[in-house]
Amino acid sequence: MTNSSTKNDHSPTEQDPNTSYNKGPAGGWGSLRGVSRIFGEVHGSTVAAKILSRLNKPGGVMCSSCAWAKPANPSTFEFCENGAKATLRELDEKKADSNFFEQYSVTELKTWHDHELEKAGRLTEPLRYDTKRDRYVSVSWDEAIQDIGKKLAAMNPKQAVFYASGHAGLEASYLYALFARAMGHQNLPQSSNMCHETTSVNLKSFVGTPVGTCTLEDFEHCDAIFFFGQNTGTNSPRFMHILKDAVERGCKIVTFNPVRERGLIEFVEPQNIVQMLTNNPTEISNKYYQVKPGGDIAVIAGMMKYMLAREEAAPGTILDQDFIAAETTGFDETVEKVNAFDWSDIEAQSGLTRTMIEEAAEIYCQAKKVIGIYGMGLTQHVDGWLN
Repeated sequence: MTNSSTKNDHSPTEQDPNTSYNKGPAGGWGSLRGVSRIFGEVHGSTVAAKILSRLNKPGGVMCSSCAWAKPANPSTFEFCENGAKATLRELDEKKADSNFFEQYSVTELKTWHDHELEKAGRLTEPLRYDTKRDRYVSVSWDEAIQDIGKKLAAMNPKQAVFYASGHAGLEASYLYALFARAMGHQNLPQSSNMCHETTSVNLKSFVGTPVGTCTLEDFEHCDAIFFFGQNTGTNSPRFMHILKDAVERGCKIVTFNPVRERGLIEFVEPQNIVQMLTNNPTEISNKYYQVKPGGDIAVIAGMMKYMLAREEAAPGTILDQDFIAAETTGFDETVEKVNAFDWSDIEAQSGLTRTMIEEAAEIYCQAKKVIGIYGMGLTQHVDGWLN
C-alpha cells in the first residue's frame, strides 16, 4: 500500500483510495451524542451522573474501559466516550435469566450482534449447554461447583489452564491463583499477559525493563512522538487530550499505520467550548504514513539507514557515540546489517517511498526528546518480537 498523496507534505487528511474512513474528526459532538444516548437508556440517572463524576479521580474508581493512567490534575469530566459507555452499561438492570434462554436457541443467538447480546442483560445464574435442545439451561450453584470440581479432579494438573481477565478484582485474582497452585500448577495467563508477552520478554532483554519507560509528565516535554500500530482514538480516547496539548505547544507527531485512525488525524476536544462551537479540529499527526501491514521492520530499518548516513557525513551530530560505547552491545553488527539493506527492498516491503521514510527520520534527527508509542498492531503477529 502506498500513500496516495502527490504533494510533498503528505497531508494527514489525504486518504488512500482503497481505505474506507470517516470524514469527521474524532471527539466533538459525535462523542457527546454517543454518551447522551447511552445515558438516557440507563435507569437511575442521578446515580450514573455521580459515578461518572468520580471516574478516574482520586478517591473515585478506575474506568473499566482501558488501562489509561489517572492524571495528577484531572479534568471535570475525566472520562471518554468509551469509558462512559462501559461504566453506564455496568448499571444496566436488565437480566438474561432462564426465561430469556428458553426463548432463544444458541444457534439463533449466534446470529445476534455483540451489542444486541450485551443489551439482553446480565447473567443471573450458572448455565449448562443442552445439546439436544440447543439451549442454555440453568443449574444450581451447588451442581455447577460439583460438576466443575469433578472435572478438574480427574484432570492432570499440567493440562489445566486458568485463564482470567485483566479486569478481575485483586481479591478474586489472588484466590484464583491460590486455587490453581493448590491444584498443582501455575498456568495462570490473563488478558494483559497474553497481549504483552512479546514486549514483556523482549524489552526486558534489550532495555532492562519489561514495560514502557515514559510517564504522563513526559508528554509535556517531548518534541516528537512516533506512533506504530496504535489506534488511540478507538482504544484510549482520553489520551487524545494529551496529544492535542502536545501538538499545540509544537510537538511533531509521526504515525505509521495501515488504517486511517481518525483520532491520530484530527480531533475536536469535547471539553473545549470554542472548538466545539467552531468545529475546528486540531490536526494531530504532522506526518501520517499508511505502511503495509507487517512493513514496520522495513520502515524502522529505512529510518536507521538514513540516520547512519547522516552520522557518517557529519560524525557526532546525530548519534551519541559516548553512550553507544559505554551502554550498548552489538552496535557495529547492527550498522552492518542496516547498511546491507537496499532501498528498493525497503520501499517494496514497507509500501512507502524512500522520501517518506527519510522525512520521518529527519524529524527524529531534529528532535531532542522523543517518545515512541507502539500498540498491539506492532506486537501481536509473527514478527512482533523483532519489531
